[in-house]
Amino acid sequence: MAKYIGVFATACLTRRQLQDLVSHLSQQGEVYCEKAFAGLVDGVLVCLFNAPNREALDAFCHRHGMVAEHIWRIDLESRDGELVSV
Repeated sequence: MAKYIGVFATACLTRRQLQDLVSHLSQQGEVYCEKAFAGLVDGVLVCLFNAPNREALDAFCHRHGMVAEHIWRIDLESRDGELVSV
C-alpha cells in the first residue's frame, strides 16, 4: 500500500469538527488516514494516507467532500536516521 501526504484548508472548521473529520478519515478501509496534523491558527490539515493508488485516494477525498491543496506520494521515509523505501 502506498503512502500519500495530503494538505487541506480547514479555516472554517472548529476543533470538534476537525476531530470528527479525522476520526472518520481514520477508519480502516481501502484508503484511510494513518496520522493527521492540524494547525488551528493557519486553518490547515495535513494527513498521512494509506491508499492502493492515487486514483483511490482522489475518489476517497471526493466522497468526503475534501479538496486537497496538495497531494504527494511518499516513496522514502526515515527510520533511525536512514531513508528507506515505504
